[in-house]
Amino acid sequence: MEFHTADDKRVFIPETSYIYRVQHRIMEGDCQCDHGPFLVKVEAFYIDKYPVTNEQYKHFLDESSYYPEDSHNFIKHWQENGIPQGKENHPVIWVSQEDARAYAKWKGGRLPKETEWQLAAGGSQKLKWLWGDHFHAEKCHSSGLDTMPVDAFASNVSPYGCVDLTGNTWEWMEDTVNDEQHKFTFLRGGSYYKAPHTWHAEGGPHPTDYHLKFQLLNEGLNRCETVGFRCVYEVTR
Repeated sequence: MEFHTADDKRVFIPETSYIYRVQHRIMEGDCQCDHGPFLVKVEAFYIDKYPVTNEQYKHFLDESSYYPEDSHNFIKHWQENGIPQGKENHPVIWVSQEDARAYAKWKGGRLPKETEWQLAAGGSQKLKWLWGDHFHAEKCHSSGLDTMPVDAFASNVSPYGCVDLTGNTWEWMEDTVNDEQHKFTFLRGGSYYKAPHTWHAEGGPHPTDYHLKFQLLNEGLNRCETVGFRCVYEVTR
């Protein structure tokens, strides 16, 4: 396995060139982005081993005094006294792309680019799933009504050692596009929730080469109960 950790919290991804190609689903309209295949070169970077948890996000709020100008739906699952009991190690949800960016900046990082996330998930072998080329429901959070701890599935690990990249929550990307019709970003990884019928944003785990086009509206609507994030960090030379 390509496994190299900087510490227990961040994983090192070496400089890599690979053929990028992505399956896509759109929430509304069309998607004019180039979905490949094309050659990309990804500079070396560090990425969080796990998604950002409720406990980590609370620490950020306590230390930074961050509070969004538009707070509609902001961490709406939290209770008056903070994190719901027992969910400290669950991925933080009900945060927008901007809320995630604020945390990442505070940590000295940023959100992942799509090419970085896909490399971290599939490795240089371009695996379809973190663990291989065939889906195994027991290896990840594949169905349910709520999130689970980010370390709940020992087998939900990528070739580089990233954990919980699929099936618990979708993850925000740094990429933002304005095609003169919509402003949008992309979500990666899938989530615990599976829609009971055909829907414009189906849930469940998704392969490493799949993204969902997510239209950015107002901050309240950009916050969802199935979307979290992790951060990446530049490698200083």
